[in-house]
Amino acid sequence: MSLSFLPSSELSIKVVVTCDDSVECTDEERSLYLENGDESHLTITGDVTRFTLKALSPTEREDAEARAGAYSRSELGRLLWSMSPSNMEDKARWHHALTDDERIAYSEYNGYLNRVYMEMIRSSLTHVNGVEFDADQINDIRPESSRVQTITELVFHIQRISLLGSPGK
Repeated sequence: MSLSFLPSSELSIKVVVTCDDSVECTDEERSLYLENGDESHLTITGDVTRFTLKALSPTEREDAEARAGAYSRSELGRLLWSMSPSNMEDKARWHHALTDDERIAYSEYNGYLNRVYMEMIRSSLTHVNGVEFDADQINDIRPESSRVQTITELVFHIQRISLLGSPGK
């Protein structure tokens, strides 16, 4: 497997999000696309929205995390987040059993992660369909599920082009 990153934070890529009405794919095809950015895994049926992302340097990633509150985030929340089960039912029962202060810490850490994601997008997203774009407009996407999926997929692409994969570390 070759490394998947851009050699300079001055370079950029164009991506689509799979919740776009003009994109058709299975869950497996979506995973492959998010892993390698190869649009051949998708069926694009119409006028798809294209997002231009630039790779983030280590300093830009650290700055985004600092703006999001990295130095004041809840470490208990971070620990709980890492311990949270992946199965939905198990997670619900696990969350229900948390103490009030643990729930608050967990919630605060989730808020921190959401702020990091938006800061990464603000630092990386340069254009939508070739036009300069204010990244805060991502929050105007409706329905809510499409907004969340767009943010998640854009962050995944940003991380993919900005970080060395496990084999390269």
